[in-house]
Amino acid sequence: MTPPTDSSVPPSEDQPLETHPVRAVVLEGLTRAGRFLRRYWLWGAVLLVGALLWQDMQPEVTVEETGPMAPDFALEQMNGEVFRLSEHRGEVVVLNIWATWCDPCHTEVPGFVELQNEFAGEVTFVGLSIDDSGFEAVRPFARRYDLNYPQLASQSVAWKKYGRSQAVPRTFVIDRQGRIRYRHTGLLLKGRLKIVLDELTAKSTASR
Repeated sequence: MTPPTDSSVPPSEDQPLETHPVRAVVLEGLTRAGRFLRRYWLWGAVLLVGALLWQDMQPEVTVEETGPMAPDFALEQMNGEVFRLSEHRGEVVVLNIWATWCDPCHTEVPGFVELQNEFAGEVTFVGLSIDDSGFEAVRPFARRYDLNYPQLASQSVAWKKYGRSQAVPRTFVIDRQGRIRYRHTGLLLKGRLKIVLDELTAKSTASR
């Protein structure tokens, strides 16, 4: 009887790595990738932070001369009072559609809190959450970031009135006449938004 050749013998886990060239190549690649990430991850983080800071300090912002009327709505706030958008004519309103599971939302909110303090009496921020669990999800978030502006929760208003999109955050800046003059999808940092608010409050003040 002819003894089995090497090709007929199923590979054994006890065989040395060099008998499995594909596995050896894959493991070597993973090892090199691991060494690269351990060595250079800090530089990647620095570059990311730098890019965000550059966006905040050197933003390109275009505020439209006019825009569509912002769809009106009335919703109960987290504190039980009713927020009706049309009752805020004469103020600049920043409507932020967001969710607690959205990482950029966590990043931009502290800047919103600061701007609400800075523009108190001229600008009203309002958060509209699309979380499935509504205020149950919003309350811990509001406490964590000490939110100082109205919080609402309604997927139907966000989608039916302001576009059916799961993308968050989405921010709409509405002028004193109720028109949407600036909109932004994605992370909106304080420096960029402040340019918009400076322009709209300055024009509003000059026209009075």
